[in-house]
Amino acid sequence: MLSLKLAANNIKKGFKSFAPFLMASVTMFVMIFVTASIALSPSIHKLRGGSSLSQIMSFALIVLSIFAVLILIYSYRFLQTQRSKEFGLYDILGFGKTRIVGVAFLELLLSYIITVIVGTICGIAFSKFLFLVFVNMIGGNYFNLVISPGAIIILAILFFVFFLILMMIGVWIIWRSSSLDLLREESKGEKEPKSNLFFAIAAVILLGAGYYIALTVDNPISALLKFFIAVLLVIFGTYLFYISFTVWYLKLKKKRPSYYKPNNFITTSSMLYRMKANAVGLGNITILLSMTIVTVVVSLGVFLGTENMVKTFYTREAQVFSVSPNENREETIDRIKSAADSKKIDIDNIANLYYVQDLQVDKTPSSKDKFITSNKLGRSFDKDSYYATMTTIQSLQSLGNKKIPSLKDNQVLLIDLSKKNSSTINPKEVTWYGQTYEVKENLKSVKDFPSSSTSTISSKNMMIVFANDQAFEKALANFNKAISGQQGFENLANTTILFDLKPVDEKRFTKAFKEEFKNNKDLTISYRSEALQDQRAEIGGLVFVGFVLGISFILGAALIIYYKQLSEGAQDKRSFKILQEVGLSKEEVQKTIKSQVRMIFFLPLVITICHFAGAYLMIEKIIMLFDITDRSVILTISLVTIAILAFIYYLIYKATSRVYYKIVER
Repeated sequence: MLSLKLAANNIKKGFKSFAPFLMASVTMFVMIFVTASIALSPSIHKLRGGSSLSQIMSFALIVLSIFAVLILIYSYRFLQTQRSKEFGLYDILGFGKTRIVGVAFLELLLSYIITVIVGTICGIAFSKFLFLVFVNMIGGNYFNLVISPGAIIILAILFFVFFLILMMIGVWIIWRSSSLDLLREESKGEKEPKSNLFFAIAAVILLGAGYYIALTVDNPISALLKFFIAVLLVIFGTYLFYISFTVWYLKLKKKRPSYYKPNNFITTSSMLYRMKANAVGLGNITILLSMTIVTVVVSLGVFLGTENMVKTFYTREAQVFSVSPNENREETIDRIKSAADSKKIDIDNIANLYYVQDLQVDKTPSSKDKFITSNKLGRSFDKDSYYATMTTIQSLQSLGNKKIPSLKDNQVLLIDLSKKNSSTINPKEVTWYGQTYEVKENLKSVKDFPSSSTSTISSKNMMIVFANDQAFEKALANFNKAISGQQGFENLANTTILFDLKPVDEKRFTKAFKEEFKNNKDLTISYRSEALQDQRAEIGGLVFVGFVLGISFILGAALIIYYKQLSEGAQDKRSFKILQEVGLSKEEVQKTIKSQVRMIFFLPLVITICHFAGAYLMIEKIIMLFDITDRSVILTISLVTIAILAFIYYLIYKATSRVYYKIVER
């Protein structure tokens, strides 16, 4: 009973020490509560794309749980340092380490209860607010988020495990330390860090290697592993940069004559000791800020590219698709018109296509004037691997491409559909699996042809246009004969009829279409508006999770910064008091304080921007997978995100620096 009263009084009377830890615990609880409550809510399945969001939120739950453990350990270690003198005094007075551990356990238990109660109340409110944001984002119409009791139970159990981990850390610290160690823990000085030229050079090499890999990655899908390696190199390089390179650089400054000027002497010496104590913290802040920018930029870029991506797949509002012989195409069009007339629905811009897409074609080494296919199927995204679309002149003409030259059976047109910065396909002759065709003309582009599924991920795409259906079918048969055995399946030609109608008429037309083609199960109809809603729901979930993770990362960075200001303020207060006693004026002390705080505070932001610049080309390629082809849009998103983050970071600086100044100047 005595231990419980003592623990309660400690939290109450020492609330200034406990407040940062409780704030970190509640913040992490709320962010995880948001992901768990939405992922496990029955309401999510009433929305379009709800199942996908639930899966993504489950992944975010794992990421945030790992992140929360690190933040809680960081904040609890800070609390332990602040209270080590108190624990040492208890030990000297004969309280005993067993009783001290018991008090620490009860303090954590009370902190856990406060975290769960306050976190649940705030989490419910914040979850409902963010759910409304998500529903509006995807254009949904169901706004009531039902909080599952299971989510609260899971979070309570999860944080109980987290607090047990903290308890084990606390017990280990108390048992391994003597009373004298505990008394000195808060006030003991730091030894001057040793500069290590090897690790300083290693930091530069790791960062340089990471930047080089990220800048030279060509295809984001095939080189995903390389980019992951680049990220790891940059993370390790960042920590080594703060731990070794900055110390080595400051020690180099000590050898210069300018070091012995009063301002330089104080600033450089103080920074040397400060870097050892805060190197890991600065590295954590830099990594969190980098993750925030990348997460937000990719999420916004993907979301803004959703509509454009859907339009490249649906070049008309409606699309009737079948994998069947081509001879019934005109009859199908007449029956579609008849179905529309039966419901008095206007349709126009009718086009009919006969084509096949996503044929993996491997090119054998040859002159630039020839494109010769290989009968051996290589790996996707190899340098000689292309993806081909085959169609006919009639299909292009039905889409409104008027200036298409006529062809003979042994002639083809070639269109390079490759993304920018890829090698241009411009041969005069194509040998297509044993059949040689003369390339009559290399067209720059065609309008309104639906994109293939590989067009967004492969940088090498081509279209071959044949003279007529017979030439097209012969070429497809040659491809299947050479390749189908290796693929395990045979590629079939598609017949697609495209046309426009008003979205408000789609339900009535679908009913008429099903009535007209009730005996034909080969035909399927889909609409651009529905595809856009589905895509927004799918991508909206990704953006929403990115938004939640971005908030969590910036809050984590803010918490680490706050702890840094508290700990540095307590350490620097004694140092600056000594400087004033030896003759330094108050104005000079304040000037030195501000210059150091600014330098330490804004260094992570500068390094973060450098990291993002190094990863920018890869991020741009990832966003371009979702068919944002305007690079100025991606650049604008990036600059705006950096500007907003810098502004938020500045606000955190102003808020937390006041805490530091009050401690130092007290």
